[in-house]
Formats: sequence, C-alpha cells, structure tokens
Amino acid sequence: MSSTGSRQQNSFADKKLSIFVKLLAMLSLVRWYNVLLITIGLYLSSIFMLQEGVSKITVLKELPLHLNILAIASFIMAGYIINAFYDFEKDMINHPETTVFDRIISKKFCLNSYIFFLFIGVSISLFLGWKVFIFNSFFSTGLWIYSHKLRKKPLSGEMGASLLTVAPFASLSLLYMEINTTIILYVCYILAITFTREVIKKMVSLKGDLIVNEKSIPIIFGIRNTKYIILILMLLSLIPIAIILPAIITQPIVYYFGLSFIMILLCLTLLRFARTSTHFNKINNIYKIIIILAILSIILYKIHYEKNHLPYYSYFHINGLCQLKQSKEHV
Repeated sequence: MSSTGSRQQNSFADKKLSIFVKLLAMLSLVRWYNVLLITIGLYLSSIFMLQEGVSKITVLKELPLHLNILAIASFIMAGYIINAFYDFEKDMINHPETTVFDRIISKKFCLNSYIFFLFIGVSISLFLGWKVFIFNSFFSTGLWIYSHKLRKKPLSGEMGASLLTVAPFASLSLLYMEINTTIILYVCYILAITFTREVIKKMVSLKGDLIVNEKSIPIIFGIRNTKYIILILMLLSLIPIAIILPAIITQPIVYYFGLSFIMILLCLTLLRFARTSTHFNKINNIYKIIIILAILSIILYKIHYEKNHLPYYSYFHINGLCQLKQSKEHV
C-alpha cells in the first residue's frame, strides 16, 4: 500500500512538473520579455506622451487603457505563436537549444493557444469601439501576413516587422484620438533602429536561411552589399536624434540619445570588421540594448518641450469629431 501511494505521489509530482515546464515553454514561445517591454512602453507613452496635463494616477485609473494594452499584448502573443509555427524548421537550425515548439509543447496546443489569444484580443477591441477594433484587427492580420508571407521576402519582411513593432503605439493614439510631435519623432526613431536590427538579424541567421532556401537580404545582395545597407540604415537612424536634439538639449532625455548615439557609432566600427554570425550577433545585442533603453527612457520625456522648439500639432476629440489644429502659440 505504501509503495502504491508513493508511486501515485511521484506520478502527481511528475505531472505538476510537466505542467510547470510547459508553462515556462509557453512563456518562452510568446516571448514574454518582448511583450513585457512593449507593455511597459505603452504605459509610459500613455502617461508621459499622450495624456498632456493629466495626472499619472488619473491615467492609470482609465479602464480602456488597460483593456487596449491587454488586447495588444494578446495579439502580439498570438503573433509570436504563429511565427514560431512557420519558423520551426529554421529555428531548429539556428537555435536548436532554445526551440520549444513541437518538442515540449505540441503543435495542436500552440494553435489552440493562438486562437485563444486572438479571441481575447478581438473581444476586448470590439468592446473598446469600432475604430480601435478595426485598427487592432488590421494589426492582428498584419502579424499573420508577416509570419506567413512577408518574413520570407527581403526588405519588405524587415520593414513589415518594424512597422508591426511600432503599430501598438498608433493604437493608443487612436484610443485617445491624440498625436503630437513627441510621439511622432519617438516612433520614427524606434522604427529606424528596429529596421536596422531586423536586417542585422538576417546576417546572424544566414546559415538557417541558406539551408531552408529562404531568400534573405544577405543571400540576394551578398554579405558585402548587406553591410553597406546596414551602414546606411545606421546613419539614417541618427537623423531622428539630430532632429530631436535641439529641442531636448536641456532635458534629462538628452542623456539617453547621447548614449544611443555613441552606441550606434560603436556598432559602425564593429560593422566594419564583422565577418561571422558571432560578430553580427554582438551588433544585434547592442541594438537590442538601444531599443530597451529607448522604451525605458520615455519616463524622461517632458511633454511640453516642443512648445519651445518644435511646431506642436495635436489631435483633439471634440463632440465625436477628430480635428487637427495647430497651437496658437506657434502660428
């Protein structure tokens, strides 16, 4: 009897361990760290960029904000799942030790989870109104199109991934019916550095692309020409910094842009001597840090800085109509 009871306890413990391992694998599959970073970025941009003159507590008390961010997070997690589904073969080549799809968790479970997250996102978006619903539906469809079609096409795949990265911020602007020069320049900067990193990642995953016969940028244009493309993109990503710099020269955010400028220059130096995937992965990791710091640095923004330096444009929602007007201070 004691032996039978011991086996049952061991079986129960093994089952609990299996569920825990699958949960960890699922978190890895949906890239929880990326979802968390975007979620933090959305909250910070709502507080420091979009809600001018509104206290932080008031912003955080708004239920539509939390629901919209939950919907966006659900769509992003669904996007990562379907992307893993289509990228399984290449991931087994490039990252065999970290690939959990169809190993720890089954394809059926993953697809059911995809449908679940999709349902959550669509349901919440519908509750928030037809404008948010339409935009988030396009966002979700875009994630699927990227995973199924765009990711295999050179340049358009990288640009698609970059646009989908900044799209959640546009969803928040639509929720509040407000946009200003601060968030426009910020989104352009994020778009530029994300696009650059997407191209760099293609140099890192070159081996897998060759084996699965995927026509990536390095395969089509060659490694030398791809390095020139990355060089141009790195230089272009400095343009938003140059535009913002005069306006924020006395603000705390200038320290981030100064640091990012130095890090990009460092990457330019590393790019010159890069030969292997390991070399390009170092550049990729530096750009990853730049993006993470860009999200966290939102807290250093001061909404009113553009009133002294840049034309200030904002959308105002008045009586159900969205009107674009320019502040009288800058006419």
